[in-house]
Amino acid sequence: MEMSITLTEIIPGLFLVPAENDGRFPFAHSFLVEGATRVLIDAGCGVSAIGRLQRERPIDLVIASHSHPDHTALNWKFDGTPIYAPQYAADTFGNLELLSERFAGRELASEWRAFVGAAMNFKTALPTHTFADGYVFDFGKIRLTALHTPGHTVDHMCLFEPVHGVLLSFDIDLTSFGPWYAHAESDIAAFEDSIRKVMALQPRLLVSSHKGIFAEDIPARLQRYLDVIPARDQMLRDLLPRVETLDDLIDLSPFYRGYPYAPEVMRYWEGQMIRKHLDRLGVVLPEEPMKQ
Repeated sequence: MEMSITLTEIIPGLFLVPAENDGRFPFAHSFLVEGATRVLIDAGCGVSAIGRLQRERPIDLVIASHSHPDHTALNWKFDGTPIYAPQYAADTFGNLELLSERFAGRELASEWRAFVGAAMNFKTALPTHTFADGYVFDFGKIRLTALHTPGHTVDHMCLFEPVHGVLLSFDIDLTSFGPWYAHAESDIAAFEDSIRKVMALQPRLLVSSHKGIFAEDIPARLQRYLDVIPARDQMLRDLLPRVETLDDLIDLSPFYRGYPYAPEVMRYWEGQMIRKHLDRLGVVLPEEPMKQ
């Protein structure tokens, strides 16, 4: 007999739905609002968890924090259910073909599609509604205000519950890896601003898609997360004397420390992050060795 879905209460009426692999990529924790309307926030916690949730607590509405597949992979299982997506990239949201070029570039699009299909069971599922910064999802006892927090992606959103001071921070995730901005659209300065934006809210609880619930030292944790970015600047400065080309630097994999899955896609992401830091530092490296 299959076990029932396990939920972790954040506050009355709002629950964390634990993801497979303890929320580590390629999975992400989901969230559930229980009330007159039952709402799923992000559908990337894994096929088994979503299946049990559908059987035991049928979902009336789905909200997506942003268009990354580890947060949206199983939206297709809610066909016929309203799906709310951020308006900022709604033209590509949920579309496997368009997302593959957006997130991995045209040359690696097919490899990206193969990876997210195999690892996350991602399939195309288009939104039925969109929302923007300041939109309030009012579910009675639970009211969530949407905050546009770009940098990670152009459409990344957080949700804030003001009565208890709960911030659903999604991929402002407080992982040890630090901020992730490896797409062409990602922006380091915008990510820094977004982190400061959520710091200014002074949340009493912060809940991340990949690390779960934080109830202590939240300002310090957010500051340490923010400090990873200038630390990476310094890391690259220290490595520059060892390399001649941009490819040399990417080969060192200073951020990922290797490419354990979809290696060409991961290398592309590493290159995107390195390029953004070099731009910040005003450093130009040739792509190829200089001809003698």
